[in-house]
Amino acid sequence: MQEYNRTDQKVHYLSQVLAKLNRTFVSSKEDDSHTNLYFDPLSHRVLGRWIETDNGMIIGALNLKAFRFELINRSQSVLSEFEINGKTIKEIEQTIAETLSEIGLDSSGFRDDLHYEIPDYGFGNNSLNKWADKDIKLWESIRDLANNSSFKLLGTLQSASEVRIWPHHFDTGIYTEPNSKIGLGFGLAMKDEMAGDAYFYFAGYSLVGSVIQFEKAEPLQYGRWQIDEHWKGAILPVSDLTDSPIDAVQSFIVEVVDFYVR
Repeated sequence: MQEYNRTDQKVHYLSQVLAKLNRTFVSSKEDDSHTNLYFDPLSHRVLGRWIETDNGMIIGALNLKAFRFELINRSQSVLSEFEINGKTIKEIEQTIAETLSEIGLDSSGFRDDLHYEIPDYGFGNNSLNKWADKDIKLWESIRDLANNSSFKLLGTLQSASEVRIWPHHFDTGIYTEPNSKIGLGFGLAMKDEMAGDAYFYFAGYSLVGSVIQFEKAEPLQYGRWQIDEHWKGAILPVSDLTDSPIDAVQSFIVEVVDFYVR
């Protein structure tokens, strides 16, 4: 999964441009969800949120296949393209800012630093080079699995939530409250020290003040319970997925739902 993790870092780094667009032009929300993104496997894009302009709504996109940023309208037409290959992130942001001004948006705060920091992946002021097709296909397949798994979980719970990517930690995730007793957070996280790899996570949060009794949890067929002072819940490292990753993640979801909800 080293290839996936390296690509994950690069997509994370580039996606901060979309987070800046959201931060600058989308009405802010207290939980910061206005900065969230979405991976669209049909168009091979990471998308921001809709931005209102005098000439209609536009959305910022990172086209993973073409390796460029785009501004797209409601008719799915690409209004502007910004090539990435061979350019630094500062050069790209400058070009985008100029285009935003041309279409009547005040871009004065667009290039400001975000209100959080992401890890230093070593890209810095370096020129950016396109990823290999096989590497981005692998990234898309795993993030698509995260999307579909999130939608399936919401379906089985008959609960509502957005399936979004949080640009800070860059997890594809959902949060939902299927009943009055429990809140659930599920998603796919980037590689960290806890799991040693990218991983699916499933956490529960009591809404009634009671303590979740993890000591009663049965071992999982896929994944494991991770209970320590920093985090409590179930995780399934991507490197542990079998030849049938969909079945493995579905089994993980069903078993953890049985513990948290039923």
